[in-house]
Amino acid sequence: MKIKVVNQLSYIKFLFLKMKGIKISNHHFILTSLSLFLIVNNIIWLKYDTLPPIWDHAGHLTKSYEYFKTIERFDSSLFYKLLNISSFYPPLFYISSYPFYKILGMSQDSGCLANSVFLILLIFSTYGIANNLYGKRAGILSALLVSTYNVVSTHSRQYLLEMSLISTVTLTIYFLLKSNTFKERRYSIAFGIAAGIGMLTRWNFLFFVFPVIIYTLYKIFKEVKNQKSKIRSQIKNLVTASIISIIIFSPWYVANTGNIFLNAGVSIKDSAVIEGDPHGLNIENFMYYLKAINEQVSSPLWLLFIIGFSLYIYRYKENRDLSIFWWFIGSYIVVTAIANKDSRYSMHYLPAVAIFSTFWIGDIKSAIVKNGLSGIIIIFVLLQYLSSTYGLRLFPMERTSLGPFNFILSQSNPPAGEDWRVDEIEKVILNENSFYNMKNMVRIIPDYPMFSKAAFEYYKYFNKYDNIHFSWHTNFPDFTDYIVTKTGNVGPLFREKAHTLTKYIEDAPPQFTNIFRKFREFSLPDGSTATIYKRDIVPLASVTAQDVIDMIREEMEKILSQFVKEHEGLEIQIIPYGDDETLRGRFKEITISAGKAMIGDYKHKDAGMMVNDIKFTFHDITVNLYELKEGKVEVISLKEVIPSGKIYAEDLREFAAKEAKGIKNIDIHFNENIIDISSDLNRYANLRVKLRPIVTPENNIGIKVEGLNMLSLPIPSFVLNILLHNVYVFKQDITPCRVVLNNITIKDEYLKIN
Repeated sequence: MKIKVVNQLSYIKFLFLKMKGIKISNHHFILTSLSLFLIVNNIIWLKYDTLPPIWDHAGHLTKSYEYFKTIERFDSSLFYKLLNISSFYPPLFYISSYPFYKILGMSQDSGCLANSVFLILLIFSTYGIANNLYGKRAGILSALLVSTYNVVSTHSRQYLLEMSLISTVTLTIYFLLKSNTFKERRYSIAFGIAAGIGMLTRWNFLFFVFPVIIYTLYKIFKEVKNQKSKIRSQIKNLVTASIISIIIFSPWYVANTGNIFLNAGVSIKDSAVIEGDPHGLNIENFMYYLKAINEQVSSPLWLLFIIGFSLYIYRYKENRDLSIFWWFIGSYIVVTAIANKDSRYSMHYLPAVAIFSTFWIGDIKSAIVKNGLSGIIIIFVLLQYLSSTYGLRLFPMERTSLGPFNFILSQSNPPAGEDWRVDEIEKVILNENSFYNMKNMVRIIPDYPMFSKAAFEYYKYFNKYDNIHFSWHTNFPDFTDYIVTKTGNVGPLFREKAHTLTKYIEDAPPQFTNIFRKFREFSLPDGSTATIYKRDIVPLASVTAQDVIDMIREEMEKILSQFVKEHEGLEIQIIPYGDDETLRGRFKEITISAGKAMIGDYKHKDAGMMVNDIKFTFHDITVNLYELKEGKVEVISLKEVIPSGKIYAEDLREFAAKEAKGIKNIDIHFNENIIDISSDLNRYANLRVKLRPIVTPENNIGIKVEGLNMLSLPIPSFVLNILLHNVYVFKQDITPCRVVLNNITIKDEYLKIN
């Protein structure tokens, strides 16, 4: 380590000497050297770090592997497949990893090195903007600052979307500035290409460039008003850039818009409340990201930004271009308005922060002061970078509290050669190979960064462990073969379920210990212990097998009363394996059937729909008898469920009339595999849509629009089909068991499943 530090400090000295006398001929050499310096250090860091990928990092890596494998299987449907692998996040960052996987092999480190491309883009784009506005000194200092900010350097070693997003935002704004309000054709085209690529990194890309685009359009309007611009060529270049951008990003968005809206519908405000984030109209919310810059860049560089931004505001009228002002202010308003908070959400205006921090240095008249201040910044920044990257004690302290203010000199983030034994735990479970669900169903209770469900799913995918499925806290312990817990820190405090379930299992009542037993323990790097609990049901005592069957039938009738009314011929058939399995709650088959019944959630509302020939068959089902005695139904395992039934159009019309608030004259017809729905939305507006349900190969139900009329005007069906693409009736598997959907038949005013 000592030799490495000496080499690094020699490099710093070399870089500083090159910087001391900035010349036109060497600025690209300095930027290239800076890029190589950071990339080499990332390679070293990744080589020594053995931590499993954490949270979102794991999910994005898994998605990138899917893209790599799809491209490797090159065939005529490649383009279509690339549009549909990821239906929420655009594909560019994932696809950018392909050459790294191809050359270096498919691994976490190879994927993270894809950030190198975007790091280089960020360095040169930041330099370009600052140089264009304030000269080469500001350009090089800004590029150095932004690329070594703690939050940026950390993300350059993680497989997240942030590096691709911050670099494409910066590149797009650079080309927008160079277009000179769309007077320069080649830079206008470059802007269109960059914007299209940016939209393929993440859809919130638009939030960070939109304020600068609006400002540019304002400048065009102002020039036209003062008769200082040839508007025709500018409009032509703007339209050309827009068309190029749309051509680049539209295929993926056309294929996935509906799914984006569906997933984005999750309440961001609810997440903010759970995590304790400030939101709403208050000072705490407004100041959140201003204070976050202190954590993102360190306190000395935060103070440098405050000084620079204050000078920028003071000299407001002297600024010939306000693009970086609106980049920062506009983006700041956007991220502040979003209730859910995180420091990485505001990374994308940090190039503007770096430019504010350095633009004024070139105006200092004294060459000694100017070069001295530049040298101090370079030395401090690089020492801070090395201290953070390798955990070196290059400062007397890393942070201290000055009243309510945290004074930060460095944030240590060295590589950790730790084995969190995730892969080993998965192998132990798979070697047992004794499961009753379709796969080994494993509940991961902790949500600790290196020991979370996401990390387990990553290793499962990477190692092709197909006979294992990981679930989280929802409906615990339904559908569970194994449980994995952790002592000590089990995750953020707002992950309340992880904490309460850990406590419950540590002090487990008989309802738990009679179903699960402690199987294996593992020591973890933080001094805690991971424990595997295996399902091993203790047979119910002091009862007969027939008593158990009678109890199940009785409890199921109680539960059905909450969902079924006005039934005819309701029957519950239970076929056991044998007395021993019955006393453990396991049965070969349970079938619920009725000639017809009114189905609804009567526990919450008094409205139901008549369904005929109802039948639900559950194959190889295990019920928690210890909870059943308390009147609670928990399904521990289930291999397969086969639903069937018939719904008449008239019954569906009656149900829709009760449930659809504010919609009148609802009419529904079934004919030749088409559902024909018409209604009056209000006094003047009517709607008619023809839908065709489709059973997908994944045993889900998709919808295809065959006809659409609104206000008596025909609307092309493809518009709604675009929104419904990749959107299914079941958002995800309801259970880990197989749900059999063989066919949907629609004719003669009825709809029949199976």
